[in-house]
Amino acid sequence: MEATRRVSKLVSVLLSLGALILLLLWMQGVIGGHKIAPGETPLAARSLEGPFEPDEARRVSYVQTEEAVGTVKAKREVLIAPRIMGALLELPYREGDVVESGKMVARLDDRDIRARLEQARSAVASAQSEFARAQSDFERFKRLRDQEAVPQQQFESIQAAYKAAEARLRGAQEALREAEVNMGFALITSPVTGYVVEKHMNVGDMASPGRPILTIQETGGLRLEAAVREGLAGSVQLGDALRVRIDALQLDLIGKVEEKVPAADPMTRSFLVKVSLPQTPGLRSGMFGRLSIPTGTVAPLTVSARAIQKVGAIETVWVLQEGQPPMRRYVRTGRLYEDRIEILSGLSEGERVAVPSAGKMEPAAESAGAGFPGTHGGLWG
Repeated sequence: MEATRRVSKLVSVLLSLGALILLLLWMQGVIGGHKIAPGETPLAARSLEGPFEPDEARRVSYVQTEEAVGTVKAKREVLIAPRIMGALLELPYREGDVVESGKMVARLDDRDIRARLEQARSAVASAQSEFARAQSDFERFKRLRDQEAVPQQQFESIQAAYKAAEARLRGAQEALREAEVNMGFALITSPVTGYVVEKHMNVGDMASPGRPILTIQETGGLRLEAAVREGLAGSVQLGDALRVRIDALQLDLIGKVEEKVPAADPMTRSFLVKVSLPQTPGLRSGMFGRLSIPTGTVAPLTVSARAIQKVGAIETVWVLQEGQPPMRRYVRTGRLYEDRIEILSGLSEGERVAVPSAGKMEPAAESAGAGFPGTHGGLWG
């Protein structure tokens, strides 16, 4: 009896083990079916509705580029600072206001300057009167000396007084001119036409030479300043026309390289490249930009970007085969080249795919949603 139970138990174990092995073999497709190579797995049969156009997977030559990021800046930025000290009485412009060249942007308190100007005028008048007397004495004593009517020593004393009066007059006149010039410095004008990007002071503040009051950026002169890695420095030359992408405006511009700083930044190992930009509505200093630098040509395998259907991270296409119904196939895509997209795997050169020509292609009603989770019957979205 004991031997019979042992044999029965062994048979049960062997049968269970055999069943498990058969199940694993069936799941791997070794028995009861066959495996299909990756990238060629047809999904559940479906048919296309709606117009579509065939597109052939083919290699197309494109210029390969590398991006360098940068910032849009004004070609000319002016710091408006006074040349004399004084309290700010007027500051009519605010940040964002447009300023025309030659317009007054600030006015300083000029009462001290006016007082000094009046003092200088009085000093000139006094010096002129003194000089007139000294000149008259000099001319009179010169005639007397010529007649040997006065000693030479007395004449030389009168001559020295005359020259001193002349020097004092010149000094007073120079001080007057300086006071008149300083009077003009009380009114501060803009040297360029542009817009105020920063206001550093307010009315009532004490302005002094060297301290900026306003920052004005000249209009019509913007450029992208981008840091280009040193390995690409040789690919950028002065005068090159390069594409610039402004993300904030969703706009591509063509700029011209107008300056390349010859020295690299030792911290970032990059060169500063300045690309002038055309006048563009909405383009402002400080915006983010991408500079595309050509590095060579490539010929990737591509199809129309509209042929790709995405469901989450899964990408598929409808493959058209002669004499067979369209099949959906998994693909893996790469870079987007204009209206075509690179195919990394899943298609071979020469294969044809379906591209919607009008509206959306839909599957047949009887098979809607079958065989591809998450589509809900729609193929193009």
